Amino acid sequence: MLLAVAVAAVAVARFAQAHWNGLYDDAFIYLRYAKNVDRGCGVRWNCAGPAVEGVTGILYLGLLAAGGLLTSELIALCQYVDTAALVVAIGGAAALAVALGRDRVPPAGVAALALGTALVLVADDDVLLNAVNGMETALGAALITALAVAAVARRPRTLAALACAATLVRPEAALFVVALPLLPWMRRGRLLGACVGFLVACAAVRYAYFGELAPNTFYAKSGGTWTHAAIGLDYIADCARDFPLTFAAPLALFVPAPQRRGVVYLLVVAGLWLAFFLRSGGDLFAYSRLWLPLVPALTACALVGIASSLARRPPVAVAAALAIATIVGGRAVLEHAIPAQHTAPRVVQWAAIGTYVRAHFPKQLVATVPIGAIGYYSNNPLLDLVGLTEPAIAREGRSVPTELLTKTWIGHERNFTEYALAQEPAVIVTTEVRPEPWRDLAEARAGFYADWLLLQEIRAGRAPYHVYDAELSATEHVLMFVRDGITPR
Repeated sequence: MLLAVAVAAVAVARFAQAHWNGLYDDAFIYLRYAKNVDRGCGVRWNCAGPAVEGVTGILYLGLLAAGGLLTSELIALCQYVDTAALVVAIGGAAALAVALGRDRVPPAGVAALALGTALVLVADDDVLLNAVNGMETALGAALITALAVAAVARRPRTLAALACAATLVRPEAALFVVALPLLPWMRRGRLLGACVGFLVACAAVRYAYFGELAPNTFYAKSGGTWTHAAIGLDYIADCARDFPLTFAAPLALFVPAPQRRGVVYLLVVAGLWLAFFLRSGGDLFAYSRLWLPLVPALTACALVGIASSLARRPPVAVAAALAIATIVGGRAVLEHAIPAQHTAPRVVQWAAIGTYVRAHFPKQLVATVPIGAIGYYSNNPLLDLVGLTEPAIAREGRSVPTELLTKTWIGHERNFTEYALAQEPAVIVTTEVRPEPWRDLAEARAGFYADWLLLQEIRAGRAPYHVYDAELSATEHVLMFVRDGITPR
């Protein structure tokens, strides 16, 4: 166990050092929220606006806001939190391998399986990426892996507490609370009542503070059509390609009965988790981010399950499990390798746009789709055109037409053109950048469907905006639309 944790810590730290500041744009949404909380604005995207839960993990936000009281280096802080959480998740997976295999596999074999679990996870850059992307995924993986250990080790109170905490990082983790009665030793009125009371209290607080029963991000990320189901099915196939061992986790049903109930609990929730992708369509990112919180625990289940299925010949069983781990890990090294790199060029560009907006349009309302770095660096009031932080757009329910819907739109489908124009933003920032200046509407383009709808209104003369060329550098010109009568500084 010590060696497995050491391997995880060293591998995660080395990856983080080589990829530091690799934050995704969505991470800056958390950071802007954290700054606003520390300023006394509450959980508000715009300090002068309504309270809105525009993040997925309110617990993750709480950690960043608490850390923000001690340091102003929020960009570094979120990566330290992610790095630590990922080490816990991988170490927890090794602990789960021990808990599952100790009654089925000889001690030396259990040790090998624990270390093999850690090694196959740290061999995969798609796992390690979560140490530096600034998102809640690593924390979700840490909590879910820990609750899997508690389920197998029959720790009722610990399991209940971790299941409740996980719901504050990934809302779909509420499935772990709902599924608790699958474990006979969890069928205690007082304990289950406390868990149900927690969910009811969360809903009540959320409704009292935000006016909604679910995070605004749930409403903003539409779904439920047959097209979403088809895209979601492809996403599940991607999860299987990216993390094939997780789909071998049912082999852990070969472990002895005391541990088996914990495995059943984990597998049922994992199946429901996958099924939800059929409604939502999954995610646009290419590394199965939404599946990753379950990857460490399911990987441990798979390796112990392979060994347990051949338990009559323990040396062969462990060797077979480690051979498969070696093959999967080697494939990940080859196919998922991420070269040493730091901030993504697109995020650097959006950060520069935020700085430009703050300098030329101070305190003016800005409308855009990539709200993260632009919002964080501008500090301007910001209107989210796809509704992640704008309840009116999220709840309107308008989406990209199904005939145009592809994986690249998932999570960015919402639009409400009339509402956006009624807010009279001073500037509409697009994602269109080129080396030459932007001159007129004839050459204007749109990157997102919400942008395209606004562009049609401007071209038709129904929206009082004109083309504005924002020169970030000699070779970077950003297409913006400025409201008539607004003069940039």
